[in-house]
Amino acid sequence: MNERDRANIERIAEELRYIKSVTEKISREEFLRDDTLQHALSMSILTIGECANHLSDEFKDCNQQIEWVQIVAVRNIAAHGYWQLDMRQVWQAIEEDIPELDTFIRGLSGE
Repeated sequence: MNERDRANIERIAEELRYIKSVTEKISREEFLRDDTLQHALSMSILTIGECANHLSDEFKDCNQQIEWVQIVAVRNIAAHGYWQLDMRQVWQAIEEDIPELDTFIRGLSGE
């Protein structure tokens, strides 16, 4: 893994830890009622997508089990059309997609 990929993976790992630390303390309903949480967690998802967008094609080709295109697409919606984000879908991604990405990222670092 080159240094740029390593830096992006480390930043993704930081955001995943943040998402986990916040969401393990709240329910879906609390998330949907709290604009601050929605903005904070959406920003983390945006950052993950931005970092994924800057991973090398070689890295993504070697790690096709992760849907990098989908991650970047969510980033693009968050960055360019924030008002279009459905917070129910954001929560669903946090519950269903983030754990898979977290497992993959932790595997890269040997955690």
